[in-house]
Order: sequence, then structure tokens, then C-alpha cells
Amino acid sequence: MNLIEEAVIIEVLGIRMYAFGACVALGVLFAVISLCVTGRHLSFKKGTALLTAVISILSGILCSRVAFCMLNKELGHMTPLSFWPQVSGGGWSMFGLIGGVLIGGYISARIMKEDTGKVLDAVSLSVLPMIAAERMGESRIEDFDISRPLDSAFLKDSFLAVGGDEPCLATYYIAAAVAVLLFIILAVCMSHRERSGNIANAFLLLFGAASIITESLRYDRFLSVSFVGLQQIAAALTLAAGVVFAIVRGDRKPALWTAAAVSLVLMVGAVIGLEFALDRTTWNKILIYVAMVLIVAIPVILGMKLLKTHNNKKAE
Repeated sequence: MNLIEEAVIIEVLGIRMYAFGACVALGVLFAVISLCVTGRHLSFKKGTALLTAVISILSGILCSRVAFCMLNKELGHMTPLSFWPQVSGGGWSMFGLIGGVLIGGYISARIMKEDTGKVLDAVSLSVLPMIAAERMGESRIEDFDISRPLDSAFLKDSFLAVGGDEPCLATYYIAAAVAVLLFIILAVCMSHRERSGNIANAFLLLFGAASIITESLRYDRFLSVSFVGLQQIAAALTLAAGVVFAIVRGDRKPALWTAAAVSLVLMVGAVIGLEFALDRTTWNKILIYVAMVLIVAIPVILGMKLLKTHNNKKAE
């Protein structure tokens, strides 16, 4: 997709701008403000929040574009290197962006000799407003981040439906709402003075799990292989990383971390099976998604329990 041709231009105070770009810029502004406020709450050294913002933005942009170019082009084949710098063509990877932002936070913490866990906590929380704004910006790109044609009459008549003769679900609204909800949840957790690194770990668990569902809902076929979206695979890997970190950082309770690891493996198999059912059967899609939510929730709950043991270790 050519972003320049597909973009919608709006006018604000006499200034013409791309609607999607304006949403992303606004989201970056919210993210930087959140990072500064969070940095003060976590008692960052002077200059840490600003340096983290600069490095994370640059790293996020770079990794987002690189990830997209590596994964995109007809079922995931790498885009020619000559195309990579042409940022007006193609697109960007959300999970590449998230990975880049976290890398930027790590680099900043090392430069400033700041607690890495605290910086990653702040970055993980602050990236969520940007994600929410970016998802809202996707509403201004035609036929992007939408679901399969809807079967439900109730959903067809709801504000979430877009399109004419074949209404689809505007999954960008759902993804934006999820990002806002996770921001509230993690902000509340941070106010309780969680152990350093726990917020970032919880972000991986919660955002990874939620994105498995939201990426399953979308059906625009960008970055996909057969009936599985590459972004959904990235979401599963994000959840897996959260579980692994929770196991490593939590209390050494064999029963708990074994259950978490096994549930993760079983979840992957179950989600693939449900994705196949969505794509190749006439089963009720709402019931399939209810089953998917319940299955994805299991490793998240076990991972959060492991993080709680990490807090208990601190208390001891």
C-alpha cells in the first residue's frame, strides 16, 4: 500500500496535514508526556526521561520500518533493500515499533546508569497512549485493520461496523480501547510501587495476549501467511517472552512455572486450531473468540502469579 496515495488529508487551523500522521504525532506527544511524568514518579536521574524519549523514538521508527520490510511482500518475503528507505511506500510494523522502543529504553538506562527495570517500566507504560492514537489514525486509511464481513445483525448495526454492502468490524477501535485499558491497569499497578521490571513484564503478558485476539479479528491480510497473521505470531512471541521473564524472575516454584510453560505451548496449538476454524469452518465465530480469550488468559494469569511471587521475594 502506498501511504501517500491512501492517506486522508485534513486541515487544522489552516494547516493541511495527513490525518494518520497527525494522530501518530499526537500519540508520540502523549507518550513523551507520560514518560516524563512516570520518570518523576520513579525518581529518574535528571535527563533520563528526555534521553529515553529521544532514543526510543528513533529506535522505534527504525525497528518498525525494518521489521515491516523484512516481513512484508506477498506472504512474508523480504522487500528489496532499495525499497527500505522509501518510507512513503509500504508501511510499518507495530511490534517492530514496540521492540525498538524497549531497546531504546534499555540503551538509555545503560547510558545514564539508571535502573534498567525502572526505565523499561516507564517506556512500557508510555508507549500505550501512542499505540491507542495510532490505532485511531488507522480509521483514516481505507480497508485497513478491519475484520471479516460480519454475520451478526447486532454488530452490523453498531458503531463498530464500517463498510457498505458487506459491513466489517472496525478492529482499530477495539485495539485502541485495549491500549487505553492496559494503560489504566498498568498505571494503577505502578502507583502501588511494584518491584522494578514488573510493569514491563506485565506489559509483555497483557499486550501480547490482547494482541493475539485483536490481530485475529483483523482480516485485511497485511503481513500474513495463509490464515495466520505475522503480527499475531509476534503477539504470541511477546506473550511468550512475558511468561519466560516471569518464570526467570519469579519464585522458584516448579509447579507454577511448569504450568505456565505448558499452558503457553498448549495455547499456541489451540489458537492455531481456532484460527483454522475461523477461516475454514462455519462454526459460530463469537463462541470461537470466547474460547480463544479463555485459552489466552491462562498463561497470562499464571505469569501474573509468578510476578506476584517476585514481589514477595522483595518483601522478604
